[in-house]
Amino acid sequence: MSIHRIDHFHSDPANWKLGVFYFCRSDPRIIVPKRIRGLGWTINFARPMAVPSFIFLIGAIWGILELLRYLGADADLRFTVKIVLAFGVIALCYYLAHRQSPPPPTESDPPNRTP
Repeated sequence: MSIHRIDHFHSDPANWKLGVFYFCRSDPRIIVPKRIRGLGWTINFARPMAVPSFIFLIGAIWGILELLRYLGADADLRFTVKIVLAFGVIALCYYLAHRQSPPPPTESDPPNRTP
């Protein structure tokens, strides 16, 4: 899918419920930039795996922080891990929001055959 088509979906007010929640079945992305770009990311609620992925991500972060607390990590280590997790989440959201899906195969493409 082309960037122009994805930008068209993103800028269409009909795809923003209550002006905040992005809901577009035609957009293949799970994480998309917020309506005002540069203010972060949001979930495409039309994608079936969006909410479970978000819940898993929050649970994984919480689990890592609880494990550190249980193991008795000092405050400096916990702070460092929080910073690394924050940058990791930012990088993941940026990657998923700007990733291009592969173009659909055309009739002129030869079929993939494995020996």
